[in-house]
Amino acid sequence: MRTLAIAALLSALGFSTACFSSSYVAQQALGQLKTLNGRERVMDVLRRKNLKSEWRKKLWLMLRAREYGITRLGLRRTGAYTYFFDTKGEPIAHNVSAAAKDALKPKRWTFPIVGSLPYLGFFRKADGEKLRKELAAQGYDTYLRPVPAYSSLGWFNDPVYSTMLDQSRARLIEVVIHETTHTTIFLRNRIPFNESLAVFIGQQGTLDFLSETFGRRSKEVKDVRRAIARRKKFSSLITKLYDRLEKLYAEQIASEQKIRRREAIFAWAQQAYRKLFADPKMWGSFVNQRLNNAIVLSYGRYNHGVDFHQRVYDALGRNLGQMIALYKHAQLFDDPIAYVAKRCGVPAPLTGRVKR
Repeated sequence: MRTLAIAALLSALGFSTACFSSSYVAQQALGQLKTLNGRERVMDVLRRKNLKSEWRKKLWLMLRAREYGITRLGLRRTGAYTYFFDTKGEPIAHNVSAAAKDALKPKRWTFPIVGSLPYLGFFRKADGEKLRKELAAQGYDTYLRPVPAYSSLGWFNDPVYSTMLDQSRARLIEVVIHETTHTTIFLRNRIPFNESLAVFIGQQGTLDFLSETFGRRSKEVKDVRRAIARRKKFSSLITKLYDRLEKLYAEQIASEQKIRRREAIFAWAQQAYRKLFADPKMWGSFVNQRLNNAIVLSYGRYNHGVDFHQRVYDALGRNLGQMIALYKHAQLFDDPIAYVAKRCGVPAPLTGRVKR
């Protein structure tokens, strides 16, 4: 019975759709069940005598950051991140996305609770790769990427995954605040808006927490400030990349010409990235893979639109708690984004881009 209940919830949350077979639903249900059954309470993990010293420090800090997000920022209190799950060094899940080759138009799957999603989640990489190949055979650009964590939007008490503890302390805290933001504020059919908001609140919340914990001049705070500055540069590059691609795809020329000419734009973006970040140690997957529309859209979901949230934050006196309260209240209105923009006297983001 528990497996069937999980399958029903996964179907509602976006892990399945009517177009998929019952075997797909069962596979994802079993993956979620494995996670639920394999969890341990964080406090029990902290009692282990053989626990890695660095993991112990990070778990205690994570618990403090979680409480900070709830009591100081107004994020929703659930049992999330009071549990631990050991992934044995593997990503917890993999997302598959697809897009047209001649337009920044993602393939979408629609679900009861979250609405339209531009990706599907899989617990097993092989299952995600199978779908990716099927979509590629249908003529789509495709992208399969690992997922370090995900939010069940409060349906389950999401655990801290062991792979999260192998990241920096700042990154761990950011992920926790980011995912808790999804549990607190989530707009149907607005995945890029939800992601860009969680990115902003995750980074600013991490900066505020570390400033109070270690001091504004601490190494931890300086590292986060550098990360935020780097993301702003990357977001600006993504915006320019979007603009160039959309201009090309709007031309009245054959699809084959658009697909051929886009390669020069992809090459320009990767070269611009190398100039922005001269240290090769900072080069990630953006410059180390062949770009396509599915990949560009995936980056855009997290990096395109953060400037709107920055303007809202500034308009509210740079008070993150007040900002979160406003977004929570805005969910009561038919057009939450327009409501926030009007309340703060800032221009609303372009509708088309928000919905990507």
